[in-house]
Amino acid sequence: MGGRPGWGARLAIVLALTLSAPVAFAQTAQPTAQELETARTLYKEGKELRAAGDLRGALEKLRAAHALGHTPVTGVELAKTYAMVGKLVEAREVALSVARLGVASDETEKSADARAESAKLAEELRPRIPTLAVRVRGLAPGEVPLVIIDGVQVPAAASAEPQKVDPGKHEIVVRVGEGAAAREVRAGAETPEGQMLEIAVDVPPAPAPAPPPPPPGGPPPDPSYRTPLLAKLAFGVAVGGTVVGIVAGIEALSYENSVSGECPSSHRCVAGTQGANDLGSAHTWANVSTVSFVLAGAGLVTGVVDMFVEQGHHARESGAVRVAPWVGVGWAGVRGQF
Repeated sequence: MGGRPGWGARLAIVLALTLSAPVAFAQTAQPTAQELETARTLYKEGKELRAAGDLRGALEKLRAAHALGHTPVTGVELAKTYAMVGKLVEAREVALSVARLGVASDETEKSADARAESAKLAEELRPRIPTLAVRVRGLAPGEVPLVIIDGVQVPAAASAEPQKVDPGKHEIVVRVGEGAAAREVRAGAETPEGQMLEIAVDVPPAPAPAPPPPPPGGPPPDPSYRTPLLAKLAFGVAVGGTVVGIVAGIEALSYENSVSGECPSSHRCVAGTQGANDLGSAHTWANVSTVSFVLAGAGLVTGVVDMFVEQGHHARESGAVRVAPWVGVGWAGVRGQF
């Protein structure tokens, strides 16, 4: 009777499809007849060029033949040609890859011999491959260098480890940092066959950070500047004159107030009386106050002028131009350099 298949039948179908998938993939991965025929032609041309001494031309032909045919025979001949041109790392990798090729059901004895020859070649090449160790010096704490050997970047985790390279000359680039602050050093090395070479690359120190920009309003006052002695004396006179003038003025007002009670007639007192004596003292203190304020003003002007003159001279010597206000006890002014 017709109907939907049971769970057992469904499971059988799924397993059949799953198991058949790798087989189908392997069948589609096999070279086509056209690719195999092209590979045979390139293989023959490559061996002829190698026999004639054209190793570079032979390498190109055999590399193309192996890419199309991907057989043990093309692999072993490509590996031997790589070794002849001095590319020992590539030669060993191709020789090892031959062992990873699947064995075809119709594989010939020639292919079996090629597998054995590839395995032997891989072991023979191992001690011949040199080692290059790049030691980077001058790094700041936390810096990780970027190491590039012959245009190939070494992973950061392996940058400090010795690298397997081909014999001969190599170009090394070490780069630290990014952007405008990046430092880059180039070096050359020549590795002998079968030996280890260690090369030290000194990275220049990181540039010093740029100084912070000056604060708004112009540069700060020059710390090397000192107030001249004459200005100090003049400002001292100004302060002293101001204090004396204020005290004398208070005394003058005090005597004048007492006179107003004793001599009510327009401050005219009879000679010899207490009012006349107080009126004289008031005039004296008033004169002292006036003279003191005059001296204070003269001292202030003299101090300011002397500071401008001295700072102008200092500015011409240092090539700076600065103006800054200053405030003291009882006085203030402007400090400048022009």
